[in-house]
Amino acid sequence: MLKFAHWSIRYKLLSLLLLLAVITLAVTGTIAYIKNVTAAQENVFNQLTGVTRSKRSQIESYYRTIHSHVETLSDDRMFIDAMREFRDAYRKMNKASLPASTLDAVREDYRDHFYPEMQKLKMARQDFQAYLPVTPAAIQLQYLYIVKNPSPKDHRNELIDPGDGSEYSRVHRKYHVAFRSIIKKFGYYDLYLIDYETGRQVYDVAKDRDFATSLQDGPYRASNLAKVVRQCLATNNPDDVFFSDFEPYEASRGEPTQYVASPIFDGKERLGVLAFQLSTDAIDRVLTGDRGWAREGLGKTGEALIVGQDHLARSDARKYLEDPDGYVAEQRDAGVSEETLNRIRTFKTTILQMFLNDPSVDLALQGKQGTRIGFSERGVPTLVSYTPLQIEGLHWALVARMTSSEAFRPIRELLWVFSWWGVGLLLLTALAAWLTTREILRPVNALVSAARKVAAGDLTAQVEWKWKDELGVLSDTFNSMTKSIREKTELIEQKNRENEALLLNILPGEIAARLKGGEHEIADSFADVTVLFGDIVGFTALSSRTSAPDIVEMLNGLFSRFDQAAGELGIEKIKTIGDCYMAVCGLPKPCSDHADRMAQMALRMVEATRQYGLEKGLNLRLRIGLNSGPVVAGVIGVTKFIYDLWGDTVNLASRMESTGVPGEIQVTRSVYERLKNSFDFESRGLVQVKGKGEIETWLLHGQLHAAKVAK
Repeated sequence: MLKFAHWSIRYKLLSLLLLLAVITLAVTGTIAYIKNVTAAQENVFNQLTGVTRSKRSQIESYYRTIHSHVETLSDDRMFIDAMREFRDAYRKMNKASLPASTLDAVREDYRDHFYPEMQKLKMARQDFQAYLPVTPAAIQLQYLYIVKNPSPKDHRNELIDPGDGSEYSRVHRKYHVAFRSIIKKFGYYDLYLIDYETGRQVYDVAKDRDFATSLQDGPYRASNLAKVVRQCLATNNPDDVFFSDFEPYEASRGEPTQYVASPIFDGKERLGVLAFQLSTDAIDRVLTGDRGWAREGLGKTGEALIVGQDHLARSDARKYLEDPDGYVAEQRDAGVSEETLNRIRTFKTTILQMFLNDPSVDLALQGKQGTRIGFSERGVPTLVSYTPLQIEGLHWALVARMTSSEAFRPIRELLWVFSWWGVGLLLLTALAAWLTTREILRPVNALVSAARKVAAGDLTAQVEWKWKDELGVLSDTFNSMTKSIREKTELIEQKNRENEALLLNILPGEIAARLKGGEHEIADSFADVTVLFGDIVGFTALSSRTSAPDIVEMLNGLFSRFDQAAGELGIEKIKTIGDCYMAVCGLPKPCSDHADRMAQMALRMVEATRQYGLEKGLNLRLRIGLNSGPVVAGVIGVTKFIYDLWGDTVNLASRMESTGVPGEIQVTRSVYERLKNSFDFESRGLVQVKGKGEIETWLLHGQLHAAKVAK
């Protein structure tokens, strides 16, 4: 056998490469497997922990939003007036005589319809009379809005006026459509107005069996709704908001319900309580990611659940949402009672029906958070991440879990992959060593040197090889590649600069940066901004006698002047629709003098329009409306997206423009109060505004001189 020193270089290289491959595979494969197994385990735990933290943040944010919304609405003038009018109408009806036929009809309805349903659910009291309303007004109202309601029980809110001609029906007709719209838009299930002195429900949207009864001494005085109402009646702080936990509510035929309530004050006068029944749909959307469990990192078996201190679920199980019949069958096999299964089918939810006997829940309720291996209700090994929820008045825990078999599947797959990968790599190495030990030694150094330069960022590196064999082709290809990379890199940089400029033309800089940072759903609330709407007077008539190119040229010339003024004053142009120009100041970057800047903007727009009209020989005038207050702003759309505003502040600013005076700037009280000491205003008095009734407005004429302001 020849000595190693006498072997050809080709076989020396081949032997060394194979030996190196075996050693490398043995060492690096073992190290890589150990590290990857550790990383995979950590990744599974971190992934589930990340889901838990994300869901916790979203749920807590949801309840904070509800807290702020209910606090705001209980202070709203419409609800204050409605509380007073419904209370007075209820009291007036309570003094009227009650026909015996009305009482008989209500008793018959409870006896023949409501009470049998409660018996079927095995939740009925001893006698149907225990549920009956007792006051004349309660009996009369339940007769009109429940017994004689032509709509089915789940659609009783469709009745606006029962046609009895009473004062209560007049007030109901006045407010019901607006209140029904509120619960639909904001995802509530029901809305209640409760009298402070008597605890009577003088109004509710859905017209369930608790309608018009007293929560102090009526049939539902022990309910979770009555508890939060008593908290509101006991507080002296008009800004307090109270949440109830989920409990079965008899008035809703035992369905699990949750309520939020806040007191209604008119100044220092206590009037009553505003309460909402919360819908579980919003919670389910957050916890399931709109039923995108896999997309949220929970795989095929994972789910996130809210659990109360009684270990009962406050949200729906994933299995039930995906396959209700399969879930019920599975629970029946697990020994769950038919009574519980019947309630799940009736209420179409597992809230308060699913018991989680897992130590993770106790740990979370004790304020701890972490991840552990536990077992599901059916004894399946499960990976559980748990954390407490910080929601005012509620003692809840959040758990995210998935089966251990799914959670650790990547580790088992990793072992299989490493085994076959090692064998395959060894074979590939042998083949590669055999093929690459040919005449490649001389140009290799040159190629390596050039490649290192390219890796370091030097795209001008070239390989010089005089022969026209394969290595020469490889060298030429390498040189062409570096040239192509260099040209494409320059092109990409140019396109990036163009795209950056285009994006900043469409969106505010801060919003564009957030989009580029990966945010897909941008929606922000701003507590105080000023919104402007401007519209060219007589534009329709002007456009009918002017060619399209001239109209576009005129609008572009005028709006370009507006854009210049907006840029100088730090104002965000939102959009133009035809001859309408919309702008806002105070977002996305808040500023304290947004009303002052917008007033200057409006004055400059009026003057710019006048001057532009003189230049064009046209009688151009603007109508401008201003309003200040809170708004919601966000990006709409996936393609051709826009940055837009919503809210009552925006609507009222638009109304200020549409009801304004040609050539003038009409503002609301909110703007007037901010600027009355620095700008010249003329009161216009009361103006009829669609959706608002009569409101007081002012015309902005100009900025006061410094001497006049000081005086």
